[in-house]
Amino acid sequence: MAPEYLAHGQLTEKADVYSFGVLLLEIVTGSQNNRSKTSEYSDSLVIVAWKHFQQGRAEELFDPNLMLHNYPNSNMKCEVLRVLHVGLLCTQEVPSLRPSMSKALQMLAKKDEHLPSPTNPPFVDEQTMALNDTSKNPSHPLNVLNSDSIASVSHSSFYPR
Repeated sequence: MAPEYLAHGQLTEKADVYSFGVLLLEIVTGSQNNRSKTSEYSDSLVIVAWKHFQQGRAEELFDPNLMLHNYPNSNMKCEVLRVLHVGLLCTQEVPSLRPSMSKALQMLAKKDEHLPSPTNPPFVDEQTMALNDTSKNPSHPLNVLNSDSIASVSHSSFYPR
């Protein structure tokens, strides 16, 4: 799930782009996101793909069922690597850096178009995952002495796209 949805419940086009990027990574690798048979906790597919991409070892992630070895003289590996690259662009931590859905599709269709370098996906840096400790902040609403109770109401409306 897109980090902005997890943190704030915001469903936006960029959250859809994030999910599309995860889907691209799942197709290329043949793996599901956050599914590990070897351990209870493991890095997400997005983080694993990011690390391999950064190390120049992305081909190690390719699903063997793609049978790329049957196409030794074609650009098939380059095309699969491009799909992985677009997947990483769609799963960048900062929503404004993610391409629009139409731009992502254009990147997949136009094989000669230069792709920008992706920035890190969410949850790579432990500092972005740290919860803020509000117990020592005297101005935090729950720590103000003799304060009135704080109540909030939210309303969600859902509209078709």
